[in-house]
Amino acid sequence: MNQKGGGRRRAVFKFTFWTLISVGLATYAFQSYYSGQMVRWYYHTAKFDGYAVNPHAFMDATAEDPAFLDVGGFDTIEGLHAVPVRKGGRLPINATGIISLDEIRSGKRVLMEGDRIKVVKPWVIQESKGFKYKDTFTHKGIRTNPWSGVWNVIIILSLGLALGLMAEGFTDILGIKIDKTTHHVGH
Repeated sequence: MNQKGGGRRRAVFKFTFWTLISVGLATYAFQSYYSGQMVRWYYHTAKFDGYAVNPHAFMDATAEDPAFLDVGGFDTIEGLHAVPVRKGGRLPINATGIISLDEIRSGKRVLMEGDRIKVVKPWVIQESKGFKYKDTFTHKGIRTNPWSGVWNVIIILSLGLALGLMAEGFTDILGIKIDKTTHHVGH
């Protein structure tokens, strides 16, 4: 009986420990996402010279109702802001795309008017290799940080392991022993 009680205490400790680890990892991942840390890690540097923007802020612009982006040295892009960036330069917070200087010079989709950028076509339908797609400024001109992907995989694997061990502790508390299924091939 004493051994059974010791096994129960060990199961409760195991469940509690892995529950706390799981909650901690999940809290860290959610905090990292909602604080914008994940986005800052992913959208890392500029591939070419241009203006860092958040294209979602002006996706509904048209030639009849254009969007005007205020150009400045903003640390954070909020709404209709554009920040000049150089190739290899770090992107400001909330930047998810770059309008290239070549795009501005062409004058087809965006124009420079004084110290503002006038967006008349935030997206166009393009065709490449037989496929049509919506070409926007989102993800355009961005060099991602490869370590951000590694970090995401590590967090997901750690959370999965912690949740699995938490579930194992829970089944130990309930006294459920799950036998592994044996598969036989042939006779």
